[in-house]
Amino acid sequence: MAVELTFKTKKLEKCASNFRRCQREMGLVRAQRFHRRLSDLFHASSLDDLQHLPGHFHELVGTRKGQWSCDLDQPYRLIFEPIDSAGRPIIVVVEIVDYH
Repeated sequence: MAVELTFKTKKLEKCASNFRRCQREMGLVRAQRFHRRLSDLFHASSLDDLQHLPGHFHELVGTRKGQWSCDLDQPYRLIFEPIDSAGRPIIVVVEIVDYH
């Protein structure tokens, strides 16, 4: 079962749907990794599956409790929130940020 991906901002949604635009906004390496991570999220059957993939998928703590992160290009991370809506897994892509 594929996961439904939603986006917190229109900018992220547009970057997800248009690789060339994403590349202009983020640069080639970050755009490639962003799209690869979105594909990983889309095809995962559970959050446990993600922890075994490249990209260092992990749950965050502290003020970001409930959010997950994965690596893009250093030092940037893709932040997302998993939601279980009536048995349907939904991932909300929150932001790309350097939180270190």
